[in-house]
Amino acid sequence: MRRAGYAGTYLILTLNRLRQLRWLLAGLVLLCLVLPFGAGRAASALLSRGVDFSGVTLAITAPEGDSVPRLLERYMGDMEDIAQYCEIRSMDNEQEAVAALERGEVTAVLVLPENFIRGVMWGDNPDLRLIVAGDRPLESLLLLWVGQSASDILSAFQSGVYAVLDLYEEAPPPGLTRDQVVLDINLEYINLALNRSELFQTRELLATGALPISLHYHLALLSYFALSAAPLFVPIYSGGWLRFQRRLRCVGRGVCAGYFSAVFAGLPVLLLPLVPALLLTGAGRLPLLLGAAVLMALFCSLVCALCCLAAGSAAGCGMLSFGISLLSLALAGGIVPPVLLPGPVRRLTWLSPVTWLSRLAAGAMGYPVPASAWAGLALGGLGMLILSLALYRRRVDRQEVEL
Repeated sequence: MRRAGYAGTYLILTLNRLRQLRWLLAGLVLLCLVLPFGAGRAASALLSRGVDFSGVTLAITAPEGDSVPRLLERYMGDMEDIAQYCEIRSMDNEQEAVAALERGEVTAVLVLPENFIRGVMWGDNPDLRLIVAGDRPLESLLLLWVGQSASDILSAFQSGVYAVLDLYEEAPPPGLTRDQVVLDINLEYINLALNRSELFQTRELLATGALPISLHYHLALLSYFALSAAPLFVPIYSGGWLRFQRRLRCVGRGVCAGYFSAVFAGLPVLLLPLVPALLLTGAGRLPLLLGAAVLMALFCSLVCALCCLAAGSAAGCGMLSFGISLLSLALAGGIVPPVLLPGPVRRLTWLSPVTWLSRLAAGAMGYPVPASAWAGLALGGLGMLILSLALYRRRVDRQEVEL
């Protein structure tokens, strides 16, 4: 009982020391309420709207007298998935098409060789020429991707044609000529190509992964501000407060009471911005949100303790906590959306404390919490507890030597 009373008294003294920073705390609460909510809404509007894209115009030409360009213009123009971004325009000759390209009337020119359709049907794979404008790289890359996709489909279809012809050569059915087989199998694959939309499933992917865009940025920025709050706690990890610890040690008290009082004193301070900001999302049940807020505050309090003790000054603590929190925010996709991060960086997202805290908060709103987030919070919190407690003891002992 005496130890519990001593710890409680020490906690009250620590909170009283932090009470002097009430105006800074009020500013932190206001910042955590306004900026994450506003940034989440703005990011959702920006990323959901996308960018303006007027599509491309592809001119198709072939040797004089060839009707293939007009046929392609007719049939490909009726394909809804292609018509969404590409307009097909047939032209009589290559010179006319190149002139239209130079005037900016078309985006690219596709030049077909002689007997193109027959060459495809018989597996000769005639070469095509695609002429693009050098000042429109985005459209050129899109056409390159479309061409590569078409080439992959054509290769797969031709493999099927060859497989059917091999079976025909092994045991030709009576009354069925090879030319008829070639024609029928090509028509079958043409039908598959025209109705290829039935072969695919459309899935909508968010730029922020598992969480909605607005919620992702809201929680990421909220976690960032909580991790950046370390300079507020410098008064309870430095100066005269540690000298007070030395005097208590002279009468047989250890440093654990002082250290844990400082850590737990950070809980109500960090809960002041965290709880209203989580309630502002309008999702999740109150008990779950309060539990998530407590765990987030405890983890952030350990981060703040480590930064204060490792830096030793308010300026150094601010730089250290700002660097850690900003790096964590960037790694978690809180600046650039996760889907736009480079592959090697995106694979390291699970190492970010901002990711752990965001997914913990999202878990209270019904979203799954990955095992990596629980492991990061548990192992990271335990590691910071051991390291910061050792630094706290060292700082107190150093104060003793200085005196």
